Amino acid sequence: MAEAIKLTPMMKQYMEVKERCRDKILFFRLGDFYEMFFEDALTVSRELDLTLTGRAGGNKEKVPMCGVPFHSADTYIERLVQKGYKVAVCEQMEDPKAAKGIVKREIIKVITPGTITMEHAVAAKQNNYLACMTASAASVSFVLADVTTGECWWQVCDTDGWESIVGDMVSVYAPRELLLGSLTAAQKDGIRKILQQREGNCVLTEPDIRTDVDYEAVGTQYFTVEMMAAAKAASYCLGLLLSYVTEVMKCDISYFHTLEPLQQEQRLVLDAACLHHLEITRNVRDGGRKGTLLAVLDHTCTAMGGRLLRKWLETPLLSGTQIMRRQEGVAELVQHSVLRKDVTDILEKIYDFERILTRIETGTVSPKDYVALRESLGVLPTLKQALQQVTSPILRDLIAAVHTHDEVYDLLCRSIKEVPGQVIRNGGVIREGFSSELDEIRRIGANSKEFLQELEAKERERTGIKMKIGYTKVFGYYFEISHANTKPVPEYYIRKQTLVNAERYITPALKEFEVKVLTAQERMLALEYALYGEVRQRIQTHIHDMQETARALAQLDCLHSLAVAAQENRYIRPQLNGERQIRIVDGRHPIMEHYVKNALFVPNDVVLNHDTHEILIITGPNMAGKSTYMRQVAVLVLMTQIGSFIPAREASICPVDRIFTRIGATDDILTGQSTFMMEMEEVSHILQYATQNSLLILDEIGRGTSTFDGMSIARAVIEYCLKKVHALTLFATHYHELTDMSTMSKKIKNYTVAVKERGRDITFLRRIIPGGADRSYGLHVARLAGLPEGLLKRAEVILQELETAEHRPCQVSPSEKRDTVGAEGLFANPVLTRLLEVDINGLTPIEAISFLYALQKEAKEGSGVG
Repeated sequence: MAEAIKLTPMMKQYMEVKERCRDKILFFRLGDFYEMFFEDALTVSRELDLTLTGRAGGNKEKVPMCGVPFHSADTYIERLVQKGYKVAVCEQMEDPKAAKGIVKREIIKVITPGTITMEHAVAAKQNNYLACMTASAASVSFVLADVTTGECWWQVCDTDGWESIVGDMVSVYAPRELLLGSLTAAQKDGIRKILQQREGNCVLTEPDIRTDVDYEAVGTQYFTVEMMAAAKAASYCLGLLLSYVTEVMKCDISYFHTLEPLQQEQRLVLDAACLHHLEITRNVRDGGRKGTLLAVLDHTCTAMGGRLLRKWLETPLLSGTQIMRRQEGVAELVQHSVLRKDVTDILEKIYDFERILTRIETGTVSPKDYVALRESLGVLPTLKQALQQVTSPILRDLIAAVHTHDEVYDLLCRSIKEVPGQVIRNGGVIREGFSSELDEIRRIGANSKEFLQELEAKERERTGIKMKIGYTKVFGYYFEISHANTKPVPEYYIRKQTLVNAERYITPALKEFEVKVLTAQERMLALEYALYGEVRQRIQTHIHDMQETARALAQLDCLHSLAVAAQENRYIRPQLNGERQIRIVDGRHPIMEHYVKNALFVPNDVVLNHDTHEILIITGPNMAGKSTYMRQVAVLVLMTQIGSFIPAREASICPVDRIFTRIGATDDILTGQSTFMMEMEEVSHILQYATQNSLLILDEIGRGTSTFDGMSIARAVIEYCLKKVHALTLFATHYHELTDMSTMSKKIKNYTVAVKERGRDITFLRRIIPGGADRSYGLHVARLAGLPEGLLKRAEVILQELETAEHRPCQVSPSEKRDTVGAEGLFANPVLTRLLEVDINGLTPIEAISFLYALQKEAKEGSGVG
């Protein structure tokens, strides 16, 4: 890069500004364009496919440059931020025409992935999170905020095991940007490792920590007195996040209107693995929305409701009272189809004014936003009228919390045009009649010819002199009176120019008009901008109340969405019980039922309790439906705890405190963890945190290792759950030998998937029935998969040999012995291993002599003794 002494004055100014934002792309305003130079120009031209040009910078070689028009810069900024870049906008702070020397420029805002508020930059029905993490000797603090909605959450955890908790938060909430505060180098490395393992694109930022800012004091002011005992450790973290938002957005941070703990006592805890396995908000294929429970239940009409429904699914309720309160609202909307239709029609006319309020607060509101807010407020009286006869407490409370905000609505009706201009800087936004001064300026600009004709006629009548009005660039407007018509002119006529045949005069009225008409456009734009800001300031005083209305509308929309889903999909209202049991009759998997239209879905029952059905061991062929059945139970419990109706004929469910799932696994090549290691880590986590009020979904524990190792682990896990955890457990396994565990305790019950056999062919009936499978069906499944028949026949022969030799000492072929001995130096002594594993008491004398002879021969060959 060129040395500063060789740069032009403008490029020197650019370099000085760039020095303050080295990790950001600098949009530098030059006239009607934002220009990028040097590395920024190369990056932007590559990422946005823009033409790369050059500009003289003081050296012989031109400086790389590319630019975008200032009036369409937002589109380009959005695209860059979506790719994970941060953008600093440097604006001209004075009129270039009036400036002496270099135009003064300053950074007016910074846009980052976690702080972007532009309308189309983030998904309408999804939050855009900014996170912050700090640590002390005793704890790790984590704060999550959505600057587009003004919501904020916090969490404090111990320094031991923080990776698991923070990892879940990162996976579940997928923040776009994570601030790393006072962390050790090891903790920062831990965060980077967590992000590598999780899906999503999260930008890491290490903000400058200023010594002159008391971050703890900044954060403390947001906590209530009741919160402080539990939240004091998080106040520094919150203060750092708020200060960062203030710095980059160049605005007040007072619009954060909610502050709550992330993990509340009255919430069902779902970790990232559970949400992933059950496909609650993201599917397991591409992380998208299709094929998820959210997609099935989401009939919300507003973006606010869509975001809240996602939160309900991620943090279901634990309190039976709160669950029933939601159920009552859903039930009333299900029962009254006309009311439901009215609510649908009205909610569809309500825009995302929760985010619009944030843009008003931060000064980024557009004319389109004002129209959307006006139209949204305009239908609220109709909504209140439609719901005035509701009887359920939750609907009555919500409609009472929805205010019509008549003052704001009236202001927007009077001030903003029906169809305003797209951007305020181009004018055409303020409605006629709102400002008499603006109306006059517009009238002058639009009717200047008529005004001059009227003025000329008045002066002729007043003076009796024939005259005409003319205009030149040099002298401006004037009255021209020919010498033939010369009469004594009034004193207020001022001679401007003498011609051969005429005199030219000006009057105060004509001069005033000249000033007005020549500056009308400039004054009109400036006045519109000022009035626009005045409207914004007046609305700001009502933002808190309108935020409460937005939250009430979002809840109403969620209840309406659940009612529509219940009606369309034939769901029933599940009963709640306090007996710590789950009983579902003819339950159906809502996702499978919704998307598998061409196949008949077979409903199934489930009974779970702590007396006779605490652990269900489910055996049967692969692909027969064991995993679907277990997922179905978990999903129906989760749906119940958000207040939703469920697909079943009958149901009585006791809320659970946590749902744990261990379903499937893949190697994690980034961390070098095998399938089996990941499986064991998940099982360890479940057994550590599960309680007797939890629901466990365990699928094929132990299949990632050898048969006997896996079976031993699976059996031990069941015993541990029975004796230590006491959670309601569904345990699917292909080890049909585990069915004998039902004799250990009356709390263990065997269930299997019904199968219809016809020779070598089988048909999966998808029905879960009492009993256990007496064998595996691997070859049958392989035949269904289309493996060659010759291969399958050979597999049958091998299977028979293995089953026959299962309880006899293993005979090893010479070639196998050579292979084993060859690996001895790398792993272990195979002779010693076989000696340790043999069951001496189970051998007959002849078998023992044969085994010892074979062992001695193998040892001699391995040692090279002839």
